[in-house]
Order: sequence, then C-alpha cells, then structure tokens
Amino acid sequence: MVEVSCQNCDREFEAKRRDAKWCKACGLIKRRETYKRTDQKCKYDICPDCGKRKYKRSEFCRSCSRKGERNQAWKGGRYKSPLGYVYIYMPEHPRANRYHGLYVAEHQLVWEKAHNQLLPEGYLIHHLNGIKDDNRPENLIALQPKRHSTRTRLDIAEQRIRELEQQLRDN
Repeated sequence: MVEVSCQNCDREFEAKRRDAKWCKACGLIKRRETYKRTDQKCKYDICPDCGKRKYKRSEFCRSCSRKGERNQAWKGGRYKSPLGYVYIYMPEHPRANRYHGLYVAEHQLVWEKAHNQLLPEGYLIHHLNGIKDDNRPENLIALQPKRHSTRTRLDIAEQRIRELEQQLRDN
C-alpha cells in the first residue's frame, strides 16, 4: 500500500497503485459525473410504446419490436382460420378476444359497418350462402343462437331463394 494525495480534495489515502488519482469518495463522485455527462456510457433508453427499458440503438424494446407490423412474420393483419373464417387485426375493437389474439372476425366487422352499430351481445353472424369467407353485407344476417338452428337456416335460405327468383322475374 502506498500513501497518495487525492487530486480533488488533497486528502491523503492509501492506494494499491502509485498512479491512483482520487480517494474512494471522490472517485465515486467522478464516476457518477462521467456517467451522467456522456450518453455513450448509458446504453439504455425508454421504449416509446410501453415505457420499458430498451437499448439506445433499438427503436423499441424486445417485446414491442415483435408486435403487429414490426414482426417479421407479418402478413398484413389478415388470416384465414382452419374453420374457413377470415380474421382482421384490430386490437382496439371490443370483440378482439383472447381466443384469436387481437383479431376480429371479418364478417362481424362487415355487418357492423353495414348496420352502423356493434353486433348485439350474444348474437351470431350467419352466412346465407354457407360460404364462410363470402363477407358481402347482403350475404350476412345476425341471429340469436337459438334461431341459428338447421331449420331456421333452411327457412332463411328458402326465403333468400324466393327473393332472388323474384329479382330474376322482374329483370
């Protein structure tokens, strides 16, 4: 151990090395000042999306950089389920649920837009022609689950056939 004088406070202190410049207290202060002064020393920043810690060189934190359009597997926010229904990415929609992530069934969105209201709670959308990805407004009808039985669907289909036959006769 060597007796050395601190360059900051002129206090004598024992150091392991002869070229030591600051005592322990002044050394901590100097390191803090250096850390605050230079942005290069701090490699973290705050994510603009969620407020979590992120690297300065990154635009978003790890979890936000993989969400939605930023994900490398992004396909435009639209996918077809194994059952044949089309789903659209809409995280702000009230029907975006945990079963389909932040996606909403396209037929519900089309019906809601055509009728200028949200689909009433407990109602289902029925495709009149039975094609699950044919989401034209004229092909969709909202039904209560008890009216969505086979007989009711046949009645609706027969009625639709009569309407179409009437249109053909009028033309």
